[in-house]
Amino acid sequence: MQVRPNDAWLRAGGARRAGSHAEDRAPRRAAGLARRVVHYSFVRVIYVYAITRNAVTPDCEGIDMTHRFGAASIDGVSAVFTAVSDEAFSQDEIDRRAGDLEWIGAIGYRHQAVVQDVMKKTAIIPLRAFTLFSSEEALRSYLHENASMLNKALDRLGGKQEWTLRVEIDPQRWSETLVTRVDSLRALQNEIDTAPPGKAFLLRKKLDDEKKRASHAAEEELVGEIERAVLDKLACETVAETRERRDGAFPQINVLIERDEEAKLEELHASLMDRYASEGVALALTGPWPPYTFAGASSLSRA
Repeated sequence: MQVRPNDAWLRAGGARRAGSHAEDRAPRRAAGLARRVVHYSFVRVIYVYAITRNAVTPDCEGIDMTHRFGAASIDGVSAVFTAVSDEAFSQDEIDRRAGDLEWIGAIGYRHQAVVQDVMKKTAIIPLRAFTLFSSEEALRSYLHENASMLNKALDRLGGKQEWTLRVEIDPQRWSETLVTRVDSLRALQNEIDTAPPGKAFLLRKKLDDEKKRASHAAEEELVGEIERAVLDKLACETVAETRERRDGAFPQINVLIERDEEAKLEELHASLMDRYASEGVALALTGPWPPYTFAGASSLSRA
């Protein structure tokens, strides 16, 4: 099983955010809580994995390494949770252990395993790790107050999966490809080919500088081409992420497709690999993921 790193630690119920951590993947916007600090004295708090259409029980370990799960349901929506110790998941404790990568990683791994399991059973709005409510009553109150929004999101996400096409670019081969992709660079290369040695030397230095300037725009054009190919083939929702948005990592295109469209996506992936291989571009297809990227409009919030 491939596991996306969790990049937000959230505390809700009247809601608060415990911290944040950013990395790949996967995807990073499903449950952005309002940033306000609230202190609770409850012995038990409710750790929520996902908002769901049906009340289901996961077939895996929860974040507390038990199989003790609960479900809160009201107005046609549910939430899958584990009741945990308020002391172990207090704001102070989460802040204290924010640098404990082993602890954070273990929670994130088990959280993701639960979300992946629940996704197979019912429509979900996946939540980030460390989404907590002060009580079941507070959770049900949230579900009731936001039932209309949550039902619409579940209707949109039901039966769908998120996949990722990561655009991996070989720097040397891409640099060579730019000459054929960019008109001004192609003209400069033609001038080099016919210039005497001294002038050709200077023009080659100019070409290298122009390539550096043109590379960013050409890369964005490349991602746009791939995204249009996905839309033409699958008529689905997509979200493209540039290097800037991904802190320098390879750009990627997140795709939300029906479960029965997986074969069509794999067919498209193969054709795109063939199409761009000569340009030093490879596409890494990963998934299925819970639809974190596309659940952003259904973020948790409290007045």
